[in-house]
Amino acid sequence: MNRSARGVFAQLALVIVLVLAGTAALAVLLGRELTSRPPTVQLLHSLDAFAESVEALDRAQPTARTLELLRRNGLEVRTEPPVAEPDGFSPWFSLIEGRARRVLGDRQVVAGRSSQGDALWLKLDTTQPLWVAFAQGARVGARQFSVLLLAGCALLVWLAAAYFARRLTQPLKQLAAAAPALVRGEEVGLASSGAPREVRELQSVLLRASGEVREAAAERNLMLAGISHDLRTPLTRVQFALEMLPGTDPGLRAGMERDIHEIDVILSQFIAYARDGRDEAVETVDLAATCRNALAAAAFDWDTDIPPQAPMRGRPMALLRAIENLLGNAERHGEPTFALGLARTGDAWRLEIADQGPGLSADAARRARQPFVHDGSAGGTGLGLAIVERIARQHHGELQLHANAPRGLRAILLLRDA
Repeated sequence: MNRSARGVFAQLALVIVLVLAGTAALAVLLGRELTSRPPTVQLLHSLDAFAESVEALDRAQPTARTLELLRRNGLEVRTEPPVAEPDGFSPWFSLIEGRARRVLGDRQVVAGRSSQGDALWLKLDTTQPLWVAFAQGARVGARQFSVLLLAGCALLVWLAAAYFARRLTQPLKQLAAAAPALVRGEEVGLASSGAPREVRELQSVLLRASGEVREAAAERNLMLAGISHDLRTPLTRVQFALEMLPGTDPGLRAGMERDIHEIDVILSQFIAYARDGRDEAVETVDLAATCRNALAAAAFDWDTDIPPQAPMRGRPMALLRAIENLLGNAERHGEPTFALGLARTGDAWRLEIADQGPGLSADAARRARQPFVHDGSAGGTGLGLAIVERIARQHHGELQLHANAPRGLRAILLLRDA
């Protein structure tokens, strides 16, 4: 089945068309058989009686006078046989011609043309054989009326079926469009008025599931905020006590301070990954300014190629977090020279970050985007690239990792309006 017939509306419409076509064909066949048989037989008997009367009259008078009498009564009469034309005639003539042989016996009946159009020619067994034409006459109007009536009924049935089918498919289209937001737990307004009962029940179930997702996310955020507060408070006390201790070995103090800072960074990464930024409002962001802000906190010098402005619709804090994670990842795992470039590519902004470090193999680059996959000797939590990739999906983009010739890694972040 092709693409156009995969939808519910298209399938239902196709079924309706086939049913209507079959009904019309059946109506024509049955109607012709049931309604035409009695009048046809009666007409043929009448023609037979007419022929016998004319033949009897012809035996009592000259054929010329009989011919004049028939023409004076509006009948078309010929002395030569008409040309039989079986094709192009209405089913009514074909029906009569086929039954004439059974009803009239040896009398000849031929479907042909007359001055009035389609006609049935009857041969009279007179002194000089005569052929009398019986035109279709008023029956043409009846046939046209029947065809128009059938076409009108089919059109009405089609319009009614299309209306009810659209009432069914329209709520399903709205539900399909809102499904991704419902799965993410976002609040979505769905109009249920006029929708079928089954569709309303499906909407109710999805809305209830979406509400449960929102409640779970709220509880998770509350728990993470509590964990952050409960862990960072003793960390602050430990750091303060470390500063107050007299005679502490400088190397030991520096190592403890690094550990405290690393724990604080790990907590921040866990919280950032859990909150995922979906609750942040979308607004107009200058991506070029965001890149410059992230570079201001970098630990190394960077070669940059950034346009004066790069406007887009997005989540400001999420974009800043993604760029900071890419910069930190390059500085932690790579080596100078570091480079950052930003350019417009079609409908997306292309952010490219490159370093001259050892780089990653194709398999390692694929695994590096998964949560908690990291190099233990270099520190970190393994969530940086996972956060970046999720932010890229929120902005209808993607994160790509490629080898940077002759050595190093290129991280390409494609971003579109959210």
